[in-house]
Amino acid sequence: MAKSKKLGGSWILWLILQIFFGAITGFVARLIKGHILSGILYLLTGGFFAIGWIVDIISLLVHHDYVWLWSK
Repeated sequence: MAKSKKLGGSWILWLILQIFFGAITGFVARLIKGHILSGILYLLTGGFFAIGWIVDIISLLVHHDYVWLWSK
């Protein structure tokens, strides 16, 4: 199983960006991880109608990364 790409930078910075710029930060994180289609859907739906935004924040707090984005 291939290892997931790291986002780079501090997880605290990603957390702050996720809190204040939710859909845009989630979109960028998905693009970095190579999930282009889910990134576009995330951006167009406002973070999957805010549910994904909350999951992203919890994931960053607990795991210090977007653990739900596995590598291809």
